[in-house]
Amino acid sequence: MTTTSSLSSSLALVAVVPSATVSATPIRVLLRDSIDGSSDFFPFNDIATLNSGTDSTVTFKDLFTTSIEGGQEIVLFHSGCEVDGVADCTLACNTSQHFFSSLETFYNCAALASIAYWTQDAGFYYVSDEAERNASSIMGSGTLSGFHSVPVLESLVTCAQDACEHDGLSKACDSSIDHLSKTSSAQQIFDAMDSFCPDLAAEINPDIFGPGVLISYVLQVCFAASLYILTKGFTLWVRVTQGEKAKAKPKANELQRSLTRIESMIWRDTGGMSRTSIAIATTLVEFQEAQCWFVFAVQIASILAIVVNSQEGAFWGEIVVNAAVAYHVSQNGVLPMFLIQICLHHEGIRNWHTFLGFFVEYLLAVVATTQKIYFKDAFKLFSDQSRLKGCGYNPSPRTYCAATAGVDGLQFSFFPNPLLYKMVFLCLDTIAILVLIVDQFAWTIRKHHVAQHMRIGTYRIGRFPSWGRRRRGLILKRWFWRILEVAYLVVNILYMISLTKVITAESFAANKWSYGQIIAVTVWGPVIVKLFDLLLSGPPKNGMKLNSGPPRLRIDNIINRRVGTSADEVCELSDETGNRDSTDPIVRRIRSSGRPLPAAHTDDVV
Repeated sequence: MTTTSSLSSSLALVAVVPSATVSATPIRVLLRDSIDGSSDFFPFNDIATLNSGTDSTVTFKDLFTTSIEGGQEIVLFHSGCEVDGVADCTLACNTSQHFFSSLETFYNCAALASIAYWTQDAGFYYVSDEAERNASSIMGSGTLSGFHSVPVLESLVTCAQDACEHDGLSKACDSSIDHLSKTSSAQQIFDAMDSFCPDLAAEINPDIFGPGVLISYVLQVCFAASLYILTKGFTLWVRVTQGEKAKAKPKANELQRSLTRIESMIWRDTGGMSRTSIAIATTLVEFQEAQCWFVFAVQIASILAIVVNSQEGAFWGEIVVNAAVAYHVSQNGVLPMFLIQICLHHEGIRNWHTFLGFFVEYLLAVVATTQKIYFKDAFKLFSDQSRLKGCGYNPSPRTYCAATAGVDGLQFSFFPNPLLYKMVFLCLDTIAILVLIVDQFAWTIRKHHVAQHMRIGTYRIGRFPSWGRRRRGLILKRWFWRILEVAYLVVNILYMISLTKVITAESFAANKWSYGQIIAVTVWGPVIVKLFDLLLSGPPKNGMKLNSGPPRLRIDNIINRRVGTSADEVCELSDETGNRDSTDPIVRRIRSSGRPLPAAHTDDVV
């Protein structure tokens, strides 16, 4: 697609209508194999060319208009004008069936008619031997200097008038096209055709970026960031408020007890056994699972409905914009999932079904970023939608030469720059997914005691090396998780801003809402409601035993045992020191009362 923009730009530089006072100069003809490499749209590389959705470099408007403006340099395509497998512009341009059968043939014939006018009628240029030689491979039985432009111009006028009347695009043609006739001069035809390719506002597929889905995207990112901040704020508060209690030496024969239901209802009790810990930990997992299904639906819809089959769009520019939006939300829809998954691993909360759901979404994002929009598929779509008699029963040329002028009801933007999200996907996501995979398998090894007695030097299989008495390895691990979390928090905030920047006063117009949009808004309702329900009502039972708390997720005890530090760090420190210097108040209380430590690690119960 970037080739198209450079091609259009180069032609625009020379497409200046010559003055009658200039002496005849040789016209230059350049021949290229095809336009295939520049006509296809690859969002991963070409999304930056869309800018604000008003750039015509993703369409072929400039390519067509510069071919008829009288420039000295004209580019022709060898793949155009094919008749029975052989390039023959002399024959193809004289029959409407072949004239409008492909983009390259339509462009070649319009350019040859322009060459004929400026060399034969206007006399500003002449066909040199070099230009004749270059064009000979596509001229068939005729020659460039003897090309007859009258039937070509008549076919162009007939097709243009039929397209303006029946192609169904949102913008009507200029009245000058309706006034053309067989008696119109070539200059009049070229002047009128200059406005033949319109600037149209693209309509986004509501299943991908409708008002309800857009709100759901914003809620997803906001809730993910808020939940992360709430988790970190709560653990910090536990560390500050209970740090001194953890250091205090327990009294002999101190009685063990759990919080009563009345005590757990007091909001000022922000310790590890409060309902806040249960609500946050439970919501982390359930929100991640809800994200898996939501992002799965969005990515499948993006890949199948738009990126693969190009089934949506009234014109080529609209298909390109839909593909770009689908790519943007598919690639970046996993950012909130990365933030929550990293938070879960850092807090020592792991299970395989949540991790596999997250990993599948990442793979779908990879698939979405590798998809490409092929112009030949879009041309076939246009042919199936409408075949115009005046264009030889081919689609309207306006469907592929119309430029994109913004997006209907939205302010097209990829804030701050598509390159940022591309680098995040290539670098940050790759590092994070590798770390999470290693961490998940290391947890599995620890859980099943597969390598309990296996060591490589001082390194224990399945655990991060501590590197000496100061445990520099554990400190490094802790800071790595923190830096990774902060990086994803910043990127998620930028993504949220990019989503909100597209909103305009017309984004939520009444006619844009449907049953599906209303349902999309409520997708996060159960998770949010359950969070507040646990905060206000609490679980059925909240004690110190590992089987207490909600029957499905007993994560409150994970936060209890670490009292502000990661559950992984507590277990690793316990293994390194044999539990002699544990700062865990529950471990110390159990040891002081003569009871054995629980056999299972905190990760094992999740």
